[in-house]
Amino acid sequence: MSDTNSERTLPANDENFLNDFIPYIMYRITNRMNMDLQDCLRPSKINVSRWRVLCALIARDGRNMSDLCTFTMMEQSSVSRVIDTMEKEGLVIRKLQQQDNRYVLVYLTDKGRETFKKASGPAFSREDRALKDFSDEDRQQLLTLLNRVLDNIQSD
Repeated sequence: MSDTNSERTLPANDENFLNDFIPYIMYRITNRMNMDLQDCLRPSKINVSRWRVLCALIARDGRNMSDLCTFTMMEQSSVSRVIDTMEKEGLVIRKLQQQDNRYVLVYLTDKGRETFKKASGPAFSREDRALKDFSDEDRQQLLTLLNRVLDNIQSD
């Protein structure tokens, strides 16, 4: 296979070509998994945006706003609104960075950790369901391939 597929023949009135178009398949998977995630997070009274922030802070607590934007793949204004709401709900706190008080770092509270813990079981079970017939090797291979795709598009 060549490095580019710019020579592909355009489909002639056949929507089946989408079944082989990887970006379309990835979008369908992501969209469906996000809808499922919304459903499973609803009882915890958090949405997908809050879930992303919780995950970012569980992975590494004490992130600045720029780092949260990068990790959550959300715009600065959206992250700010989510953090404002989460702070009012007692899920996160903001603290000035000790080395440079121009930066504010966001930390999970005990309530934020408990909210993550409560929501993580149902959320992770969605992933397990999506990959139910995959062996450990299949999962690792899928993860490796997806990370290669991500590396390719991030280097453009």
